[in-house]
Amino acid sequence: MKSRLNLIIAGGIIAVITVAGCSSTPTPTATPEEQMMAIGGYDIPMEPLTEGMAFGEPAPEDALILQDIHFDFDQSEIMEASQIILDGVSGWMLEHPEAALQIEGHCDERGTKEYNLALGERRGLAVRSFLTGLTINPDRLHTISYGEEQPLCAESTEECWAQNRRAHFLVAYSEGSETVLTDAPPAPEPVAPEEAAIEIEEIYVVEESVPEPAPEPDTPKRRTRSIGRYHQ
Repeated sequence: MKSRLNLIIAGGIIAVITVAGCSSTPTPTATPEEQMMAIGGYDIPMEPLTEGMAFGEPAPEDALILQDIHFDFDQSEIMEASQIILDGVSGWMLEHPEAALQIEGHCDERGTKEYNLALGERRGLAVRSFLTGLTINPDRLHTISYGEEQPLCAESTEECWAQNRRAHFLVAYSEGSETVLTDAPPAPEPVAPEEAAIEIEEIYVVEESVPEPAPEPDTPKRRTRSIGRYHQ
């Protein structure tokens, strides 16, 4: 009887969520029904990604809060140390109501690829449910599993395996926006071209008077006199 009642309540909650999920822009916080489902361990339907939404690494200052969540071997339960981190993540989400998260589920190399893909999915959904229980709207939380395909550490040691069993956060800061790149300098503002400085060199031209040539002296004309000679 009790299990049947739980199924009826869960069915009613799912119907409410389906109607509320019609809005294209999710509200920042979860409904009381969604919180009840998350706390009770029920799966919450996931809305498809909004067209144009792009996820990427968080900005450096946000990465200090959106830290990786780690798991025990072959487990998807949220550990106590991870709950403290998720408390900070929920606070960040409330301060950034326009942001959405993609939760990546990862595993170590042990086990088959198919099993680890399913385990990575359970880990991502566990983080999603925990954040929903902290009042975050589940429509702002999307999950994806990479299984063992994207390890942080490639060595086959316990220390490396522990690093690879994680949930990692990517961010879309607003609907349809590109994600801020880490360590990327801001684009410089356009600078108006400077006017070319033209230097004009003044050249002084000094005119010197050129003396006129002296007139040539008049040559006296030679007179010719014909002297007639008389011949006898």
